[in-house]
Formats: sequence, structure tokens, C-alpha cells
Amino acid sequence: MPDLKTVLSHFDTIVTEPVMVAFSGGADSVLVLKLALEASRGRVPVYALYADAPWMPRVALAEAEQIARDLQVKLEVININSPASIGIENNPQDRCYRCKKAIFKAFMDFGQTHNVKILLEGTQLDDLTKYRPGLKAIAESGARSPLKELELHKSDVRELLAHWGLSAAKKPSGSCLATRLPYGQTLSVPILKQIDQAENYLRSFGFKVIRVRSHGDIARIETDLEHLSLALSKRADIVRELKSLGWKYVTLDLEGFRSGSMD
Repeated sequence: MPDLKTVLSHFDTIVTEPVMVAFSGGADSVLVLKLALEASRGRVPVYALYADAPWMPRVALAEAEQIARDLQVKLEVININSPASIGIENNPQDRCYRCKKAIFKAFMDFGQTHNVKILLEGTQLDDLTKYRPGLKAIAESGARSPLKELELHKSDVRELLAHWGLSAAKKPSGSCLATRLPYGQTLSVPILKQIDQAENYLRSFGFKVIRVRSHGDIARIETDLEHLSLALSKRADIVRELKSLGWKYVTLDLEGFRSGSMD
């Protein structure tokens, strides 16, 4: 595990005035929020900012709300009403950049209203080795990435979360619903809701990692390799439910879950 004293000391140097934390409820942002709260010691406000939009899974908001309650901090929900409002209605290839740009602008606007200048977010070193077009928008926003500054990896994040007994230590990585659709396809609210409903249904069987990729009238299910047999055992139920939601064909991807498989 990383040296806890070094980690805490770094946050002590940052949280000398009110701060905002870009909080998604994922492991990285949970750790940033926890460390910011530890450093503040109740002396200065720490704002947990969550961006909600039609392309965000409903379960993600519910989980973020629960984690905020566990950490005894109010969750400030910033709403982005439609894909068209930020120019991603046709799911462009720079979608992640545009989305992150809009979200962090909204967070900075919140900061101006509440007289808070510092925004912290959860990028860590492993993110730099993956396709993360949103990182450019984060850099442009002026937000700080304390986990990256500390040269922490995802494994370090999980170890630190486990140290505090936080369940996010074992939480799988998530992503927005727009990643379930090919570039160039319209991000309509009905199809986003359809995908969200399908994934919620599949989670009820105990899938830890699940993605329903939509290709027109075809639903392509991705899960981790160890759960392929579970998907097959529930084949009839899954086919019935997903067809009732609107797909004509329901398929299981034998390659299993791959992050960014639509990129």
C-alpha cells in the first residue's frame, strides 16, 4: 500500500480552503473525496459534485448518493438535460471530450457561485495508458488530479479504499450509456433508457460487469468471461426481456467484456 502519511500530507497541502470534488461514485473519485474530507477535518467545506444526464445509468446516481451518505457529505447533483445541449446528440467521436468539457465547466460555474476555486478529480496513472479523450478537457478546466500527482495506480487506489473499509475498493469500473452505441448513432432518450433498463435487469442475476451494446435491432451483451455460463443459463429469460424492451435479436459476445469495445 502507498505510504499513507505521504498521501494524507499531500492532501493537507491542497485542502487549505474550500474544495470541490468531481464525484462519480467510482473508486478513484471516492478516494479523492475521502482524502479531501480527511484533510479538511471539518474546517473548510468539501463539495461533492455529481453530473447527472440521460446518458448516465440510474444505478450510478443511486450508488453515488449512498456513498455520499456513508461519508456524511451532501451530494450536489448538477444536471445536464440533453445530449443536444452539449453537442453530442449524434454520438460524435469526440463525445467524451465534449461531455467532460461541459461537466467540468458546470462544476467550475458551481464554484464561482459558491466562491470555491479548487476542483479535484480522480485521474490516476493507469488512466494515462488507456483511451481517455476526456483527459484533455480535464486539463483545460484547471482541475487538479491529486492521485496522478502522487503517482498512484488503480491498485493503490483500491488498497487505500480497503484500508478505510470502503466498499468502493471492489467496485468495477463503470462508463456512461453513450458508450453502448456506435459513433454516429443518435443518442435519443428512449434508446438510452432502453439500454439502462436492460442492464439493470441483467444485474438482477448477479452480473458484476455488464454492458448491453446496441446495434440497431441487435443487442450485444458483454460480461466478464467467468459469467458467460451464467448468461447462457439465463438465456430464455434474457432473450424474452430484451426483446420486450425493443430489440429483435439478442446476442452474447463470446470475447467477453472489453472496455471501450465500441471505440
